[in-house]
Amino acid sequence: MIARLRKPRPRIIREPGSFRDPSGGIFEADARIFRFLTGESAADFEAFLNSGLYQQLTASGAVVESTRVGLSAEPELYEVADDTQLIVEHPRIPFISYPYEWPFEMLRAAGELQIDLTKRAFDAGYSVKDATPYNVQFHGAKPVFIDVASFEPRKPGTAWRAYSQFCRMFLNPLLLQSATGVPFQPWLRSAIDGIDVEQLGPLLPMGRKLRPKTFVDVVLQSWLNKRFGNNEALLRKVATQQVSDKTVAAMIDRAAKQLHGLKRKGGKTVWGDYETGKTHYSSTAERFKEQFVREKLTEAKPSVTWDLGCNAGQYSLIAADASDYVIAMDFDELAVGRLYERIAGKRTNILPLIVDLTNPSPGQGWAGKERKALLDRGHADWALALALVHHLAIGGNVPLHYIAEWLAQAADNVVLEFVPKSDPMVKRLLLTREDVFSDYTPLGFEHSIAPYFSVCERVAIPESDRLLYVLSRR
Repeated sequence: MIARLRKPRPRIIREPGSFRDPSGGIFEADARIFRFLTGESAADFEAFLNSGLYQQLTASGAVVESTRVGLSAEPELYEVADDTQLIVEHPRIPFISYPYEWPFEMLRAAGELQIDLTKRAFDAGYSVKDATPYNVQFHGAKPVFIDVASFEPRKPGTAWRAYSQFCRMFLNPLLLQSATGVPFQPWLRSAIDGIDVEQLGPLLPMGRKLRPKTFVDVVLQSWLNKRFGNNEALLRKVATQQVSDKTVAAMIDRAAKQLHGLKRKGGKTVWGDYETGKTHYSSTAERFKEQFVREKLTEAKPSVTWDLGCNAGQYSLIAADASDYVIAMDFDELAVGRLYERIAGKRTNILPLIVDLTNPSPGQGWAGKERKALLDRGHADWALALALVHHLAIGGNVPLHYIAEWLAQAADNVVLEFVPKSDPMVKRLLLTREDVFSDYTPLGFEHSIAPYFSVCERVAIPESDRLLYVLSRR
């Protein structure tokens, strides 16, 4: 008698960032993404899946799809938590990103999606119980709402309970940058619950505070919080007070207009205008470099390419023609914002992110695991490191062997441009500092990368002193 081979049990990994919802959560098994629902919440979610609202939202691509997984089909999955009543499978997002890695335009787009879903849910008799950008992910340049369990039947007479969170997580960060020109990303990176009006108010110019919308949303709200925030009787009264549908609809519409009216405050950075300004390349050198990158990636056909130091996306667009998915990273918020505007509505395989490679996003939140570090969220088949190393090594004082070690953790193969000290851009970096970089030479660079990479190809860029390398991880 031949024994039947048992299907191996899937390795279930609970997502540490989804623990805050008591009615369920996210887990991974065999590289697939699932959501589990417990207790009575499963029935409400089942009803939502059968609703016309869910069908409309998934058909438009605004909300991630949910496919039911039966208990009889995969019983092991139902052991993920006690009282699991329902499990659905979601498509995998190519790369998870966070609001503090998005430029102004991406956070605003995520906020517009949140408002649109809130309005459509309200009209269909539902509410969206949360209003946080962490419930939105970008598939390329397209925002997608992923927390489908946030939809719940609306109780008549209840207020828009997520309004305060919407202000802290969307309106206030955008208002900070719109009014002052100060990027919100460092603040959101350190404040997981967003920006309170008490924190925002002192930072705004007086003229902005006196604008009617800002006065009501920030100045008046801050005063009310200070005046009545500790009045328990009043807070209970407000929490139980009946609110008309007309009032709720007006609140949602008002927030939508406020969001739509926020524009990036003018500004200019060296790298934000890098591609359109005067550069150090001749047209011959530029064409050679573009063609070299295009040929290498077209031949390799990577699944995932990381463009490290992408600027406004000149080479990200080339990579996207040869790769399934491109993560385009740069520390310059304006440059990344321009790339997003360049591809919004056109590309779904380029994800623009603000990443300072000398200080990339760490693991943080509860126990340091709620939000994952950059390298814990993905890996590149190929990476582009074009005109990058001199900024890290000389501008950032990062030793060459540290750079090589990090690149080996990030990617299997790298197209890298080495810019020597004879180049005008490196001379510019050395104007204000002592040249203590004795190993910063082509030979020193090759010696530093040798433990981590094999040099598959090395070519000189015409009409320049720069070199292009193709590296393969050992």
